Amino acid sequence: YSWGGGNAAGKSRGIDSGAGTVGFDCSGLVLYAFAGVGIKLPHYSGSQYDMGRKIPTSQMRRGDVLFWGPGGSQHVAIYLGDNQMIEAPYTGSHVKISPVRTSGMTPHAVRYIEY
Repeated sequence: YSWGGGNAAGKSRGIDSGAGTVGFDCSGLVLYAFAGVGIKLPHYSGSQYDMGRKIPTSQMRRGDVLFWGPGGSQHVAIYLGDNQMIEAPYTGSHVKISPVRTSGMTPHAVRYIEY
């Protein structure tokens, strides 16, 4: 994990507390994943939440993006299906697959890819 780390090309050196580490923060991981399929996203979870189509979390599908905090401002992860998500969770951790945590999650996921 690297605060501010990650871009369309992959891992990068972070900023502020992440300046000494190469890696991803949560929004950098999402930015990178969607850049791989030609979708350009900003590097801030709140701005990512404002893009795409809002889907009730009860209807989320693999590839939808999950958010936590007011306006999606605190954390973001990609839903993998079967109650699993991929995330860059916090300083000192690595990108990992985790069970979906509903505490603090926004009532809507965001769908950038329609299929």
